[in-house]
Amino acid sequence: MKSRDGTDISGTNITVSSVAFSPNGQTLVSGSEDETIKLWNVKTGECVKTLRIPRLYEGTNITRVSSLAEAQKTTLIALSALA
Repeated sequence: MKSRDGTDISGTNITVSSVAFSPNGQTLVSGSEDETIKLWNVKTGECVKTLRIPRLYEGTNITRVSSLAEAQKTTLIALSALA
């Protein structure tokens, strides 16, 4: 099965941790370690939708912030605000 961006559910390096079929059997739902849920059309094998959990702090630029405690840095890394 391939998504619109060309990702293949069977050829990915990301671990798919769960799958389920819709009650009518027309949609396969997969959950992955990359924190996405994908809805797949069973007939065509196409990924029709990708759901992501909002990450409120992802991409926040705090490079000029000073005086952060180590615990604060750890928290910001966990929130994807720091790499």
